[in-house]
Amino acid sequence: MNSEYYIPSERILKPSQDYNFLRKEGLKYIEKLGNTFWTDYNAHDPGITILEVLSYVITELGYRTDFETKDLLTNKNGKILNGSFFPAREIMTNAALTELDYRKILIDIEGVTNAWCLATQKASAKTHYNTPHPAEQKLYINVLEDKLSFDAKDKNNTSLEQLSVRGLNKIIIELDEDLVEDSTTELDFLFSTLGKWVKVKIIPEFSSWNNPKVLLLSKMDKPSKIKNKKVEIKDNKVVIVVERTTEINDTLKFIIEPFDKNELQQVKDHFSTEKPICDIIGLLKDRSTEEKNKKIRIEQIFRTIQQKLHQNRNLTEDFLCVETVQNVEISFCVDVELAQETDSVEAMAQIQMAIEKILNPPVRFYTLSQLMEQGLNSTEIFLGPKLKHGFLNDEELQKAQLPTSIHASDIIAAMMEIKGIVSVENLLMTAYNSLGQPITGSMNQKWCLHLSGEEKPLFSAEKSKILLFQKKIPFLLSENSRMLVGQKVQQLKAQIKNYKLYSVQSDLPVPEGKFYQLDEYYSVQEEFPVNYGLGANKISDQAPEKRKAQVKQLKAYLHFYDQLLADFFSQLYHAKNILDIEPVKNTYFPNYLDKNPKTGKDFYSKEIYSNQFKNALLHGESEFDVSLEESKSVFNDRRNRALDHLMARFSESFNDYVFMMYKVSQDSGGLGEMTFQPQDLIHDKEAFLKNYAEISSERGLGIDYLNAKITKDKFGFQDFWETGHRGGYEKRTAKLLGINNIGLKDIVTEDEVQAEWMLPLKINHQSVICKIVQPATDLEIKWKWTQRNLLDTEVYFIHKKGSGFCIYLGENPKKTATIDKTFKSYEEASEFLYQLIQLLNEAYENFYCLEHILVRPFPYFNNDKEDLLTVCLKDDCKDEANNDPYSFKATIVLPGYLSRFKNITFRRYAEQIFRQEAPAHVLLKICWVGYEDMLNFQKAYKNWLENYRHFRLKYCSKTLTKKDCTTFYQYHKVLIEKLKELNTIYPEGNLYDCKLSETTNPIVLGNTSLGTL
Repeated sequence: MNSEYYIPSERILKPSQDYNFLRKEGLKYIEKLGNTFWTDYNAHDPGITILEVLSYVITELGYRTDFETKDLLTNKNGKILNGSFFPAREIMTNAALTELDYRKILIDIEGVTNAWCLATQKASAKTHYNTPHPAEQKLYINVLEDKLSFDAKDKNNTSLEQLSVRGLNKIIIELDEDLVEDSTTELDFLFSTLGKWVKVKIIPEFSSWNNPKVLLLSKMDKPSKIKNKKVEIKDNKVVIVVERTTEINDTLKFIIEPFDKNELQQVKDHFSTEKPICDIIGLLKDRSTEEKNKKIRIEQIFRTIQQKLHQNRNLTEDFLCVETVQNVEISFCVDVELAQETDSVEAMAQIQMAIEKILNPPVRFYTLSQLMEQGLNSTEIFLGPKLKHGFLNDEELQKAQLPTSIHASDIIAAMMEIKGIVSVENLLMTAYNSLGQPITGSMNQKWCLHLSGEEKPLFSAEKSKILLFQKKIPFLLSENSRMLVGQKVQQLKAQIKNYKLYSVQSDLPVPEGKFYQLDEYYSVQEEFPVNYGLGANKISDQAPEKRKAQVKQLKAYLHFYDQLLADFFSQLYHAKNILDIEPVKNTYFPNYLDKNPKTGKDFYSKEIYSNQFKNALLHGESEFDVSLEESKSVFNDRRNRALDHLMARFSESFNDYVFMMYKVSQDSGGLGEMTFQPQDLIHDKEAFLKNYAEISSERGLGIDYLNAKITKDKFGFQDFWETGHRGGYEKRTAKLLGINNIGLKDIVTEDEVQAEWMLPLKINHQSVICKIVQPATDLEIKWKWTQRNLLDTEVYFIHKKGSGFCIYLGENPKKTATIDKTFKSYEEASEFLYQLIQLLNEAYENFYCLEHILVRPFPYFNNDKEDLLTVCLKDDCKDEANNDPYSFKATIVLPGYLSRFKNITFRRYAEQIFRQEAPAHVLLKICWVGYEDMLNFQKAYKNWLENYRHFRLKYCSKTLTKKDCTTFYQYHKVLIEKLKELNTIYPEGNLYDCKLSETTNPIVLGNTSLGTL
């Protein structure tokens, strides 16, 4: 149906664009407010003329305001670069969370056909819950001795209950067909002799491609490289032994076994010369090279799998070593009645494909447009992790799980849908083990064949017996027909193979708007009649001076409206800035009318205002102003409200943080020299929003302890320390607590005695150095005291030195250390000290998160006391949470001596955030530790983290050496030891006489340490 275009007889305008409406409304106000002095409301009245001109200009403002949002947000370059609007692929996707998510990121890897993530064993426990996978090392719950044990019995020889560590996911992958390793070294060979083909099996003396003898293949693949050969018949086989020309001790031996024993002599005669021997050596060499390249490629794929898994590892979870899927062959015995004139070859191929689709439902990649054509919306399409090779359908993935059973009803139903099949009868199913023998209890099953749920079922055409009937007369396919069936099946399989897509559209297009110079403003004075002498209609030079003065006075009066309207247009133009997360200097955008855009000449305001007007308009009249239209306090309020709006789009809020910080700043035991500044809150919100796509999608991730990097198929490790490498949970929690410098680094930065050192901050782009006073005396004592008290505001004081002032640390007047900088005045030193304390706390505010699942024991550990975490198994604390110290538990370690961190109000809020942001099943232990504990734990954690990844990769690749085990075991033992030693410190309180108030630092049970009396 064609659209009809017409001009409506009655135009319906919005009030802001309706000139007549605006004029009438304005007239109502004039009549209401000025009726005592104003009785003439006709068109010739100057007041009415001004009203009409302003009404006309307002229609332009209404028109521009009604532009589409995309036009309002478009920059001069024609792009929408607003950081608060995220593309669908960035904001709707999430890091892997569910089993399907993990399968998606694995299937997306080159060389992987299918993959499965098994969070639990499929075999259910007595409680009807799926049981966890067994950990690498068996642990037992020893209630009698109140500990975990590697021994299965206690000291009374009583059998102990085994601890089932939860959170260990099992990963099973299926490689592409061309990457499946062929472990056999045997080779089928065909040669022609006496006018016929002879088929033989070649069996080299080595049974593995890793055998050193394989290296000789490239050294004996030409006749000139062979010195001697020996060919003889033994036990109905031809045995060949060849010697190398240069090294006679290098020999190769082959056994040639003909399929037809009567051709034994012909085989011996054929291999009596060097040329045919070198032919089979060359074939074996090519096979060895192919298997070597295949092995290298598989290793690269496994490295990529490890990288992807640990980049998406959920908090307090880990992965067992990756395995390749084991196949279990399934055979079917069934009678199938075909309709008349049915193509038996086509029917047989379709039957085999129907069975294949039931056993292994196909999974394929889709383009964005294909999914949209299927009726899926953007929320459904972008649910899950970002993929490189298209999109995967959740329903298909769910159907393609490793089955725990195969039902005959499903097979029969699939067969009956094939065109030409009349009936299916006498269906029997049998499963075979790796040796080709029927599995006990899985032979000739009529209705349901049970499987383990961790193996992939494969249809075996060779072991199956599918009997076709026509008119109830059975018949078998000829050899030629069976070959055609095989070819047809291969064609059909190729059609449903999961091919990865390349160079496909992976995101919804970003809307493209049209740029308009919305702040362009033409003066209202240009719209007045000629006789007013305004705008381009300049008054004659010969007019009386009084008339000129009146015109100038009217210009000044009308400039009020010009400035107001120009600011409105400017505000509309800068709406894109207000709704952006990039820092802005103001929220009102006054427009200084400098040049007339129509004529290019100076705006008339220069005739009536002084030169200081521009500066006052744009920058304000005092140090407390941002511009003439807003003060700094107004800016802080408006900017915070704009950021609150942007956060509310994602159901996020900083309200609790604001209330907490206000309470802390008002608390007598609060921030000390630190104060709660609105600018800091704005900065925290902007930082939170800027990284929101990452903070949101990765909110449940633990740290990637591999931190691997793959470039050009080379696998390597990246540095941990002094980087921004943290887990998604840690990053999000830090942003919510206003900790912006969350990189993985030293919290205690100095651990060696020094006379002077550089503090981890800069003020006015200059480094700050701290020096010990009189380092020749008691340097170590002074250094340790300074390190422990560096963040205590009460130890700082300012003292005059010569003609200047210096900042000291100590118990006034005793000077222990000093800031290596001299100030001209006490006020200058005081301002610097304020900045120093503020930046010191920001530099040191950080924490470590240790997930207990990562410190579980491995088979190489055997010392109960030093290797295992502590438990509480006695009657007063025995429960599931205390039995298991490894499953879904983590310890948060924070420096409890920092200004904010030692405040009880902040601690309560921080603990609430840590627990609120952690997954519901995760149990946290939060420790606010002292300087010594922080230093000791920091060293242990750093050493353990650097070595854990090497240990894990070598453990899974079975390349661990005794030295590797010994080295890592020492780091593991120290970490467990330091973890057990952690103790929370509390701020000191005071005991008062009963007559005195206790509102300042009172003693609170469990929240205060006893200070002074």
